[in-house]
Amino acid sequence: MQIAPANVGLKWQASASSRETRERRHRARLAQIQSTQVVCGRGDRARVDTEATLIERACLLADELAAHAATERGLEALSALLRRVEEDPSPRTRDIRVFIEAVWECKPLPLAALRTPCEPAQADMLAVLDAWRHSRCVLAEQVEGGLARVARAVERRR
Repeated sequence: MQIAPANVGLKWQASASSRETRERRHRARLAQIQSTQVVCGRGDRARVDTEATLIERACLLADELAAHAATERGLEALSALLRRVEEDPSPRTRDIRVFIEAVWECKPLPLAALRTPCEPAQADMLAVLDAWRHSRCVLAEQVEGGLARVARAVERRR
């Protein structure tokens, strides 16, 4: 009788509820943007400035779409970085672990960590930084596998 390790064949999946929650918040924000109106004047002379309203809505919409796209790209990139660390526990992934720890715990990041020898990892690191800058959620909580997966990757570094 063979006993397989518990994590063999385990595929990390983001919980459907976290993805649905992000989408629900995104749709709510879009609805809020659509109801935005710019008012000019005071008191009885107040009126809706249609042109300014359209411009403001366009700016808010562009910001929201960029933030949502950056968040989704960043979560995919963080998941790819975690996968690299899980599949290759060798010292070559040390820079990736340092990066994940810095993003997760808001620690200073040595810039040399961004020069990891693996070029796809460099692109993933930049995507995660972009998501960290724009997202409206905690990346470590929303990534596939959640905080436990991130903690395991960082713990291997110590």
